[in-house]
Amino acid sequence: MLSSFIKSRKFLDINIKGILIQNKDKFNSINNPKVSVIIPIYNSQSFIYRAIKSVQNQNILEIEIILINDYSNDNTSTTIMKFKNEDPRIIIINNKKNMGILYSRSIGALSAKGNFIFSLDNDDMFLNNNIISTIINISNKNDFDIVEFKGILSFNGTNLKDYSKIKDIYLSNHKINQVLFQPELSFYPIKTGKNFGQYKLNSVYLWNKCIKTSIYQKALQKLTKEKYSRYMLAYEDVLAVFIIFNVANSYIFVGTYGIYHIHRKGSAYSLTDSYKRSIKELYLADAVISFSKNLTFHQILISYLLYRVLSLKLLKKLIENKQMKKLLFDCLDIFLNSFYISKEYKNKIINKGKSLEFCDYINFRKK
Repeated sequence: MLSSFIKSRKFLDINIKGILIQNKDKFNSINNPKVSVIIPIYNSQSFIYRAIKSVQNQNILEIEIILINDYSNDNTSTTIMKFKNEDPRIIIINNKKNMGILYSRSIGALSAKGNFIFSLDNDDMFLNNNIISTIINISNKNDFDIVEFKGILSFNGTNLKDYSKIKDIYLSNHKINQVLFQPELSFYPIKTGKNFGQYKLNSVYLWNKCIKTSIYQKALQKLTKEKYSRYMLAYEDVLAVFIIFNVANSYIFVGTYGIYHIHRKGSAYSLTDSYKRSIKELYLADAVISFSKNLTFHQILISYLLYRVLSLKLLKKLIENKQMKKLLFDCLDIFLNSFYISKEYKNKIINKGKSLEFCDYINFRKK
């Protein structure tokens, strides 16, 4: 893994230094781009140039770069306007208030005109100048809806040369990271389609996947815009990946290293507030229930998510909030009264609830 990273070091250094190796004179506005790169942005004036340069320096020019400025309160707006003035392929969408990553990324994806979508966080960089062309060629060759590739995750966002805090994010056997997506949880779509016989999802991230725009947009139409804004801090990738993979018909994982992702302090990934994470656990369960109209298909997954919520250490504190309590009980109401859920899974949740003295949801409607 380290040798692969060293080979990409030159390209990373070029982008970190803000060098443009592509001919700027070839940057022209395009009506029919092959690819759309979606980058949600919030207060990134000091480092957003790296992500943008890594896209501009790709060996394919038919790219639209969609920047969603999520109501930044620093000089991010000025910074990205400078890029737009030199590159007509850049499109800027300004949120009128801070809406969060899921909403921003989704609005960008819904406006995409390219055939394929790549999702970058505002501190990501592509690892080489041909990753986009390589991946879309793989998708085109066999008509795959989703192509997942390998990436490198850095836990040090300041010293990019600190190899000791870099790891390969290809975690196919990492049980903690993959727990939502095991076959026993019925995550995988049971439908006919190429490659689903060997279906294996390796990560919950969006930033190491190329997704057909038609598939991405079809998935997003299944959620209301209001729900996008509820996932402002965590689990936005989990929800998006869940829905997209349930819409897709074909998927392939390739061993190509394509992206460098930085885990910065203060980012959604590094969120340490346990209470806020508890809220996101509940919102995730609610969204999956809302998405799954026929609950038979995902009854194991939904049962698992509700069990996780009922097992939260801060659940008692969480349901002291009337809104959170109503959300939880509404989820339980749908689950326990659903014709599609078997008694086995209902009893599992009921028994868990009985063990919680402060959460007697069997009689909750009387409270």
